[in-house]
Amino acid sequence: MKLYWTPASPFTRKVVVTARELGLWDRIEIAPTVWPLDWGYATVQFTEGLAEANPVARIPTLITDGGAALGDSTLICQHLNEIAAGESVIPDGAARWNMWSLYAVADGLLEAQIAIRAEMLRPEAMRSEGFLDKQRDRIARCFDHIESCAEELDGPLNLAQITVGIACGYQDWRDWLGDFRPGHGRLSRWYDAFSERPAMLETEPKETPAT
Repeated sequence: MKLYWTPASPFTRKVVVTARELGLWDRIEIAPTVWPLDWGYATVQFTEGLAEANPVARIPTLITDGGAALGDSTLICQHLNEIAAGESVIPDGAARWNMWSLYAVADGLLEAQIAIRAEMLRPEAMRSEGFLDKQRDRIARCFDHIESCAEELDGPLNLAQITVGIACGYQDWRDWLGDFRPGHGRLSRWYDAFSERPAMLETEPKETPAT
């Protein structure tokens, strides 16, 4: 498999953590990408092969062993879960839908975080404070919801836990997003433990090269 990758993307980190937890990391070839800092508001020159494989030019994109190009982190994680031998981060039965419900909140949180990142890359005179406030409101609602059902973060590892952990980690890394911990004691304690998993420590975010 081949993964178009950047160390800054929380969506890429979701895929990488999932691959590591499922024991599949050694089967993936990494294709590092570069992103000029105007990626948030302009078409940039894409890393060779990315747009050809996935015209959306989204990171992450995985080329499967069968040659399919999966340009969405959720699809990639589902594929990895399907081919993993004896491991799973997607539960069966009714628990599956509870997991997907929490996952959708955490994934929407990631989308809001990245939307703020993209807007902050625009020249200051071009930024929309209303748009930024809208995303901050979404982030606050999502963290409040996750805190209200923090007991769902217990139990066997699943994709929702991975995504919540990555959202917390991104919030910490981009300190201008603000501290998620006040008012979220159960989530904070859970994340303090979850962030020590080897797969999380090995994938701490870094800035993506611009050239």
